[in-house]
Amino acid sequence: MSPSYAKPDLTKTVDMSLLHAKDTGYRFVYHTFIKPAPELPSSSVTDSQLKTLKAYAKPRHYQVWLAIPEQTTDHQLSNNSVKTPSKLLYILDGNAAIDHLDKETLRALSKSTPKKSAPALVFIGYQTPYRFDVDARAYDYTPPLLANTIDNSAFTEEGIERLNGGAEHFYGLIEKEIKPWVYEQLGEKPKQEAIWGHSYGGLFVLYNLFKHPEAYQQYFSADPSLWWQDGEMINYWQAYQNLPEAQLADISNNKHKQIRLTFGYSAEQTTMPVVAPALMSKKEFAKEVCDHFEKSCSYQFYNQSHGEVFTTSLLESLKRF
Repeated sequence: MSPSYAKPDLTKTVDMSLLHAKDTGYRFVYHTFIKPAPELPSSSVTDSQLKTLKAYAKPRHYQVWLAIPEQTTDHQLSNNSVKTPSKLLYILDGNAAIDHLDKETLRALSKSTPKKSAPALVFIGYQTPYRFDVDARAYDYTPPLLANTIDNSAFTEEGIERLNGGAEHFYGLIEKEIKPWVYEQLGEKPKQEAIWGHSYGGLFVLYNLFKHPEAYQQYFSADPSLWWQDGEMINYWQAYQNLPEAQLADISNNKHKQIRLTFGYSAEQTTMPVVAPALMSKKEFAKEVCDHFEKSCSYQFYNQSHGEVFTTSLLESLKRF
């Protein structure tokens, strides 16, 4: 496994026609969020490295689209207000996710539940015409090194001179700015909230599960880049298991907590990819996590490439949620 395994298609622009399509069962509103440039490492880098990193330390511009199901209550309210959705799914790599959906999928989703409780969808993307802002997501979706979580500063990604380690700051953006804006648009906070992410985004989903398990009720992690930083997420998993038993019990006993892990496993692979340094395969990791959460967790491997799992997992998660 290597970082190239998670490299997205940087040449494809996004088709945003879905945002304006009729008869989808959803209406879209959007908002832009701007955050300052990441804080650069204060030590352990040469002047040459620091100069290179400054090229990546730019303010980040997020474009967030909220898809609200056009459903009213069974009995029309006197003030003609719309029923607040009871479920809300946050989708990372929002530009690419919109590009993977069509109006037939949204229309089916809007009518998929007999009680008219279709989920609202939050697409968290970037201000770019392309499907991915690879530098911004490399910083936002990757966690700080567990040994250095006190300062939470950025660091150089192994093998690539770009910034990593901004997941805690990105978590703060979602909690303090994006979620309040979403609740304001919907009128109140939905009862069920979930998060979906693929590749580095899958890492961010796991980071929330292990570091901030109270943030969501459901977690969908699609082919997370477990190889990142020689298996750093395995360290987070082990640290999570060392939490006080009472705290672990509160999390595991939450009847609304659900974890879904999906992985790609192409026919060309003769062995399951191994995550260093623990020499733990994807399957071993998935089994350990689901053994811990028991009935609240499930995992599945698809005979698909890393990129193909993006669409498969996204569509599956929309149906499951």
